[in-house]
Amino acid sequence: MKNFQEYIKEVLSETIVVNQLTESEMSELPMYVNQLYKIYTTRLLGTELVLVQLVDEDNISIAQTEKQLRNLKKLFNKTVVLILDHVVSYNRSRLIKKKVNFIVPGKQLFLPEMLVNLKDGDTKRRSFKEKQKLIPSAQIMVLYQILGLSKLWDIEQKPFKEIALKLNYSPMAISKAVDNLQVLDLITIAGEKEKYIHFNYDKVKLWGKIEENDFWNHPVFKRVYVDEIPAGTKTWDCNTSALPEYSDMNPSRQNYVAIGRTEYNRLNKQNLLINANPTEGNYCLEVWKYNPGILIDSAIYTEPIVDPLSLYLTLKDTPDERIEMALEQIKERFIYG
Repeated sequence: MKNFQEYIKEVLSETIVVNQLTESEMSELPMYVNQLYKIYTTRLLGTELVLVQLVDEDNISIAQTEKQLRNLKKLFNKTVVLILDHVVSYNRSRLIKKKVNFIVPGKQLFLPEMLVNLKDGDTKRRSFKEKQKLIPSAQIMVLYQILGLSKLWDIEQKPFKEIALKLNYSPMAISKAVDNLQVLDLITIAGEKEKYIHFNYDKVKLWGKIEENDFWNHPVFKRVYVDEIPAGTKTWDCNTSALPEYSDMNPSRQNYVAIGRTEYNRLNKQNLLINANPTEGNYCLEVWKYNPGILIDSAIYTEPIVDPLSLYLTLKDTPDERIEMALEQIKERFIYG
C-alpha cells in the first residue's frame, strides 16, 4: 500500500491513511473474500473507500472480479476500489468498459463513481465524462465512419493492424484510439483472435452524441502566418479557403492552408518558414493535430483540400453569420444527407 499512498500524494496532493481490516473483521466476510483479497479502508477526496487487493493478480478474471466487487459494495455500502500492481491493456479496457473503480499506482487512477480519470503521469484531476476528448487517431476513425468512407473500405470489417496501415498510424496508436472510443462508449469490440470495432450508433446519432458530450478535439494545434509556402511542401486548402468547395460561400482574401505537425516541425527546424509570425502574411498556415489530407486521400479525392467535417470542427465556434450558414450546408450534405 505504500506505493498507492505515494501515488495519491503525487497526483492528487492528498495524504491518506490506509488501514487493513483485522482478522476478526475479515472473518465476518464471505469465505471467498478471505481467500481472494486483502481489504483496506481509507478516505480520499472526502469519500470513504474500501480498497480491494487481489492475492493472486496474475490469474484475474474480469467478469468474476467485477461481480465480487459489486457484492462487496453492497456489504460495505461504500465505494469499492480495486488496487492492481499492473494490468494488461485488454483487461484495462474491460475494466473501463464495465466502469470498475481501479487504481494502478504510477500508471492509472480510474474512479468513474467519483468522476476521476488520471492516466500515465497526469497530475490534475479530470472529469470522467465532461473533460474526456477524442484523441486525434480516434477522431480520424469516427470521421471516417461518419463520412461514409466504409462504403469504399469498411473499417468495421478490418482488424486493427489493417486499420493502422490504412490510416498511416502505428498499431499501438490504433490500440489507444480503440481504448479511447470504448471509454466514450462509441464502439464495442468484437472478435476473438482478430479484434474488430463496431460503432454503437449510425452516423447521425454518432455525430449528435459526440457534439452533445463535447468529445470533439479541435483539429488545429496552432496557426502561423508566412509569406511563402516552402517548395515541395504538401498542403491542403482549409478554413475559409476550403468552404467554397463545400458550400455557397465565396473564397476569402486570406489564403489558408493546412499541414500536419510533423511536417511543420521539420520546416520550422530547418528554418524554411519565411517571416513566420502570429498575425499576418500571404498564407495562414494551420498546423493540424492529424494529417489534414488523410480522409480525403482515403476517399481518393483529387483536390488538395481538407475533409468537410474536420473543416466544420475548425470553424464551428466562429461568430460569423456567413460561416455559420456555410457550416449548416456542410452538416446537411455530409451528415444528414
